Amino acid sequence: MWSQEVLALSRRWLLMTLRERLNLLFSVLQPAVWLVFFAGGMGGAMDARVVGTADYIAFAVPGVIAFTVVGNGVTAAMPLLFDKETGYLDKLLSMPIRRSSLIVSRFVFQVGMNSAQVLVILLVALALGVRPASGPAGVLAILAATALLTLALTAAAMALACAVPSHGTFFAVTGFASLPLLFMSNAFVPLTAMPGWMEAVARVNPLTYAIEAMRLLVLRGWGGGVPLSLGALVVASALLLAVGAWQFARQTSHRIT
Repeated sequence: MWSQEVLALSRRWLLMTLRERLNLLFSVLQPAVWLVFFAGGMGGAMDARVVGTADYIAFAVPGVIAFTVVGNGVTAAMPLLFDKETGYLDKLLSMPIRRSSLIVSRFVFQVGMNSAQVLVILLVALALGVRPASGPAGVLAILAATALLTLALTAAAMALACAVPSHGTFFAVTGFASLPLLFMSNAFVPLTAMPGWMEAVARVNPLTYAIEAMRLLVLRGWGGGVPLSLGALVVASALLLAVGAWQFARQTSHRIT
């Protein structure tokens, strides 16, 4: 069954991660460190009239979450990349399993990892005095937005891992694209504070809508902008997933089936 394939592959990803416990510990804690040092340090330099709140840490929480998801989107494809280079991917594809289970299993694993990191970020933010205006239900909505963004970035990164000839090219492309993707969004400054050309780019960036939904949930609660931002994120994630799945199928069609 397809669900059994997904669970078996997800278990493989989990076991691979658990073998490197120190790496796992630092991966979970690193986003909280970003929140404390980056947001805490930058807060004094930010104009409350520009960001819309005197609490820059609360403003930056969604940006730190997005930064985490972008970084994890890159690492999500690394096991598949090395499976391709070692020939293990060919062995997987020669088995009677669906190709979609490879992407979905990685997505399931990444959602679990990202959710753990997001909860740590929110707990640290809580200790720093941030109280999400949307309450406990808003935390679930933030996790849902994180999951949608994880789905899109994981699919795109795995498709890229199959398309490039080596891990060197993969890291060159993702290293070039990751920071512009993050900073061409409203992660750390509002859209209204950007130059016109940058704002135009940010408005077609899926990260912007994920961050906007989470920021509204943290700062204002269940306002009218939350469903609109989540709806735009759903559309963007569905499009990226479709493109990523098509590219993944295209790049693996010549391999053993």
